[in-house]
Amino acid sequence: MTTTQILATIGARHRDGQPLTDLLCIDCAQSLRLAGVGMTLMNDAGHQAVIGTSGTVASRLEEIQFDLGEGPSLDASRTNRTVGSDDLGDGVLLRWPAFASAALVAGISAVTAVPLGVGGVRLGSLSMYRSSPGRLDEQQRATAHAYGGAAVVVLLHLQERIPSLDLSRDGLHPDLGAPVAYRAEIHQATGFLAVRAAVGMTEALLLLRAHAFAADRSLLDVARDVLAGRLRIHPKENEDD
Repeated sequence: MTTTQILATIGARHRDGQPLTDLLCIDCAQSLRLAGVGMTLMNDAGHQAVIGTSGTVASRLEEIQFDLGEGPSLDASRTNRTVGSDDLGDGVLLRWPAFASAALVAGISAVTAVPLGVGGVRLGSLSMYRSSPGRLDEQQRATAHAYGGAAVVVLLHLQERIPSLDLSRDGLHPDLGAPVAYRAEIHQATGFLAVRAAVGMTEALLLLRAHAFAADRSLLDVARDVLAGRLRIHPKENEDD
């Protein structure tokens, strides 16, 4: 399947307000018989948001990577290379310990993440999750990269400021801007915690992530509680009052 064919397929299905990003992920999952597909938006400043998924499993695994700061989606975009694992239960715990454990619990045994970008401009990644270990064959790899190419076209189509490729929140199509707006709350909570606990921004974010992981909550929910004053996190104890 070519990028042109993929775009024609999802274009024909674009109705009822369902985002093109979700449609692409769903079509990719069906075409390659995957357990899930997720698309993330990322620029040089880091992971911004999950902007498309094929369903609950992919959505959760993409969010977990942001919460933990590790995983194939992040690495693919950071390195501008296709990354992944043909067997998450075979030594990958050393590479992505928290992510691999969460993926295995969710029934995912293998993953391939394709970077999305134009020239030297980083846009994000497209991750493909499989329920059984094993490699993609040559045709499947070609199809996976065709979906990556289609994802880039979709992002540029939705982008309101295509000439500048501005990935700031104000320059994004609503389908992309809403998820990024959620992430802005995490940034605000990080800054708030950094000031209150007298620590750096990096340590503050690590404290938020650690609390979210320990409490089995999303990072966004923890950030909102911090901003609302419902939760106080201390550098040493890392627990609420």
